[in-house]
Amino acid sequence: MKHEKNHYKKIENHNHQHEHEPNNHNNLHEIQRLKALISHWIEHNTGHLEKIREYVELAEKEGASEVAKYLNEALNYMRKAIDSLALALKHL
Repeated sequence: MKHEKNHYKKIENHNHQHEHEPNNHNNLHEIQRLKALISHWIEHNTGHLEKIREYVELAEKEGASEVAKYLNEALNYMRKAIDSLALALKHL
């Protein structure tokens, strides 16, 4: 349909489909928001990695090897989480 002088005129041979979902613009907005959130989470968690590494060194220095062991384990999980977040961001 084409608007012409306040009247609508049917356009011939106009048989392709359009998606006019009311949520399309909202979905695009949500994807942009998700990208921003994932980027924030990566940056935020990377900051935690650095701080935890400091405490691993402190725990080792103080002879708390079990604490250092579990902190290192947490670091490994956090690195994996950051890698997964980066992959998710790459696919958006």
